[in-house]
Order: sequence, then structure tokens, then C-alpha cells
Amino acid sequence: MTTTMRASAWGRIAVTAAMAFTVALVHAAQPPTAAAPGALAAPPAPQPPRAPLVPQIPAPACDRACLTRLIDAWYAALTANNAAGLPQAAGARITDNGKEKKLADTFWASAEQVIWRFDIANVHRGDTGTQAVVRNADGSKTMHLLRLKVKSGAITEIEIIKCNQGEADRLWGPDQLTTVSPLLTLSLREQERESYYDLIGAAESYWRAFQTNGTTLYRRARIAPDAQRFENGFQTTGIMRNGVFNDTQRGFDEGAFIGRNLWGRRYAVVDEERGVVLCIVRFGLKAGATSQSVATSNDRLVGEFFAVKNGQISHIQAVLFNLPDAQPTGWPTTDYGPDRGSSDFY
Repeated sequence: MTTTMRASAWGRIAVTAAMAFTVALVHAAQPPTAAAPGALAAPPAPQPPRAPLVPQIPAPACDRACLTRLIDAWYAALTANNAAGLPQAAGARITDNGKEKKLADTFWASAEQVIWRFDIANVHRGDTGTQAVVRNADGSKTMHLLRLKVKSGAITEIEIIKCNQGEADRLWGPDQLTTVSPLLTLSLREQERESYYDLIGAAESYWRAFQTNGTTLYRRARIAPDAQRFENGFQTTGIMRNGVFNDTQRGFDEGAFIGRNLWGRRYAVVDEERGVVLCIVRFGLKAGATSQSVATSNDRLVGEFFAVKNGQISHIQAVLFNLPDAQPTGWPTTDYGPDRGSSDFY
């Protein structure tokens, strides 16, 4: 084949390829042709499955393990009677049974060992709440509640409620606390957790029942039938008494606490992961009321932990200390509820 023939052949091939490419472009630019009436449309191409959306929550500066280490450090300092190693922020506020104190003055020399304890935490707020039994060198025991506020790795607030035998009348039984209920310690799956405000709502239903018991405005609390309540270690409900099961709702239903005023309520720590809320509250009397029983005979400072599962209170632990209503704790009360000496029913 001559050079001229080869060039002519290559030219025809190039023209043919260009025309095919042009036709392809024209077809690609045209909208799809509608299917003929009655014809089946081609099925859409299969799409790969989408991954489920997972909320991206920023990690807290001090997570649960970090907060727990600070609680460990506090109790280690207590039993060593030496506060030197605690990361206390400058100007940290500290109270012990409502009285402002220096950190070292919240310790006592005979504290020997923590023999029972559980912790709750809100990692996004830097809040912790702990209830513990401390054994002393002479064999006596101290009921102890510790609340910490942590910012930037340092402790900015320390609130303590502690009670020794006789400081809350006959409510005493730390020897009954041998194991910690899993209702206070287990982490719940995300889909089983109550929201921050649902937890507060369950606890608030308890105080409303308390505040209205024995009146025409009484409203029952959201309490599980088998719930147990322990006060300074002494089990008061969820047990057989005189042949009758004493459930936690019963005292409210029977008006056993009529005249009580639950004031100064603070929801100090709300742990959504474990479903537990700590409320610190004052027990007094309504305006003009007189005590109807031993149960309402003294004013008290109380730290009460409520374990909430499936919307109901399932377990209660409390540390109580007799404290006159007239003595302030110094902590601001910003949550809903009555004031000191109120006659309100909420």
C-alpha cells in the first residue's frame, strides 16, 4: 500500500471515530425517553446501604475515669489526713454540713478506711456525687456524702454531708450496707437512658408526694412497687414489717409525713449514663404545722440519690443530718420548689 493510500485510510478512521464520539455526546445530553405505555420501567440501580447516623458529642475535658480519680484522691487524702495532693482550685468553695470550712478542716484524724461507696457523675458539667461509709479507728462508722465540681482539672466546689450515730435520731444502719445495688452502678445502653430532665422529673414526683401527702392535693410518686429506700444505711422501705410489705409509696399514701416542707431543693448531680440523680434538700415543717410523728420531729439537711429505671424510682440512698431550718447552707437554691417555712404544696 502506498503512503498516499495509508494516509487516506487513517483519515477515514479518524472521521468515523469523531462522528461516533459526537453522537454519544448528543445522546448523553438528551433527557431520557419516556417508556412506551404499558412498558415496564427499568429498576433503579441498587444503592449501597447508608451507615446509621451517630451523634458526634465532643469529648469532655475530664471524663468519668478522670472524675473518679479525683474522688479516689479525695478519699485517699481523708484517710491520710493530708490534703496536700488534691488539685484544689484557688478560691474553691467548701462546706461541711452547711458550714464554710477550709479543706483540711473537713477531715478527721480517726478516719481509717472507706468500706462501702458508689459514685455518680455528669461528665459534661464536671459534677460528681458519692455516698460512702467510712470506718474509723475506734470501729465506729461515719455516713458520708461528697459532691465535687471540677473545672479544667481542678476542684472548684466541695460539699459534704456527714453523719455519725445519733446525729439523725434513730435513722442509723451503716452495717446494713454490705454491697452496692447494681441499680446505682450499671451503665445503661443509650436507648434505655432517661433524659436529664426525665430523671429530675422522677425525683420531683417524689418530693411532690412528700409535700402533698395527707392532703386533698396528694399526688402519688413515680415509684416502682419493689423500690427500696435506705436512710443513713437503715432500710426503711421495700421490706416486710409486722407481716406487711412496706413499699416505698405506702408512707405517702397513709399521710405519714403530713406537715413536712421539702425546701431548698437542688438537683446537684444528674447522671444520665447510670440513671441516677442526686438531690440536696432541706427537711422542715410547713408554716403553722406541728410535728405529727418522730419521722417529722427534726429539721434536716439531706442528700438523696434516686436510681430511675423505665421512668420509675427503683432505689433510694440518703445521708441525713439534723440541721435547724434557721441555719443556712450557703449554697444558692435555683431549682423549683417551696422556700423555708412555706405552706405551699409543690
